Amino acid sequence: MKKNQPKINTSRRRLLHQTAFAASLLVSPFVPVSAYSENNWQKSTEVFPEMEILNKDGTELYLKQFLGRPLLINFWATWCAPCVVELPHLDKAATLLKEFNIDVLLVSTDRSPIQDVSAFLDSKQIYIPFRGFDSKANWARAMNVSALPVTFLINANQTRSVSHTGIAEWSSTKMINDIRAQISLLG
Repeated sequence: MKKNQPKINTSRRRLLHQTAFAASLLVSPFVPVSAYSENNWQKSTEVFPEMEILNKDGTELYLKQFLGRPLLINFWATWCAPCVVELPHLDKAATLLKEFNIDVLLVSTDRSPIQDVSAFLDSKQIYIPFRGFDSKANWARAMNVSALPVTFLINANQTRSVSHTGIAEWSSTKMINDIRAQISLLG
């Protein structure tokens, strides 16, 4: 230690570290999940939200608008590296799942303006899935989302669902077949 350098009390240093850690937990309500996993479906008992989020043009978007078709909903954010990795797979999966009348909805939990998040998706060439923007985490909270990425697969009449936490290669043949099998089980 230099001669003129002030000493820092170790209890003060510990307090600073604890405060910084606690503050980092408060910055985001979501924890990024980086583990790659397939066929990791969990039965979901979440209540489907009736409140609105925003569509890419700023209009209101409700889950009920997708009633009558199975729906794969992916919650993601631009700051979540695993989320960004799986975006191209979700884009390709949206094309493949259309053949089976299954829609894909990407729900951004970013607090950034819709235009910025849309520009981010455009820069990654993600065009096929529907886009939803949940900047206040209304849907995310209603569906008990606590980690990103998380994906819900909801049956056509929106009465049953399964969820998948973590990154997946959504466009692989194995995952497409697994999604179809899960839809059959959900009824």
